[in-house]
Amino acid sequence: IATSAAATKVIDAATASNEITIEAWVRPDNTTQGGPARIVTLSANPSERNFTLGQASTAYDVRLRTTTTSVNGIPSISTPGGTLTTELSHVVYTRSAVGEVRIYKDGVEQSSGTVSGALSNWNSSHRLALGNEISLNRPWLGEFHLVAIFDRVLSEAEVQQNFQVGPKGDG
Repeated sequence: IATSAAATKVIDAATASNEITIEAWVRPDNTTQGGPARIVTLSANPSERNFTLGQASTAYDVRLRTTTTSVNGIPSISTPGGTLTTELSHVVYTRSAVGEVRIYKDGVEQSSGTVSGALSNWNSSHRLALGNEISLNRPWLGEFHLVAIFDRVLSEAEVQQNFQVGPKGDG
């Protein structure tokens, strides 16, 4: 599933705020997908992206393009091995304007670090896709229950609240 044109609203909002949150309720089919397999991506191909939330076997991996990372969003930040299972899970990546990043699973912080730089170098022609790369060569197998992208950091309390509510708002 991909946008037919550039995801201009997402790109413009994130570059203006210099912040992003990627939130997803997903159920991976297995724990062997790699590459990383693209859960949600804003990219052009396997080596050029603004961001990607992906699966690397039993870990979630997020690549984010900034003025200090590569056009491929390297170095990335990952959760510890074993974090990703085949259970329905709530995964949230946040990145603040000062570069603080966090990855949460089911309301609990799994990883944190720094991705410095600005989002001002994002490519304005990139498209948003779910379940694969735009070039269709990094498939992800699993179920989507919700995907949301914010132009701000969700607080830890908001992440926990969204987890408690559940993927359909029926928590």
